[in-house]
Amino acid sequence: MAVKQPCESCGKEAIGVQGLGCTVAFVCRDHADNLLLALKPGEKQVYGECYFELFDTVIP
Repeated sequence: MAVKQPCESCGKEAIGVQGLGCTVAFVCRDHADNLLLALKPGEKQVYGECYFELFDTVIP
């Protein structure tokens, strides 16, 4: 990802993207689902209609 995206809830730097059903959002650590937070940097996971991707440039 070339351009850093803001969290769609608060404007902080997003750590990843999560898709829950038909809703997709860039999220910061504060607004990320626990399934997104459990991923390793750069990892993606799909659970049925849910999609999670933790960016590989995340600083813990």
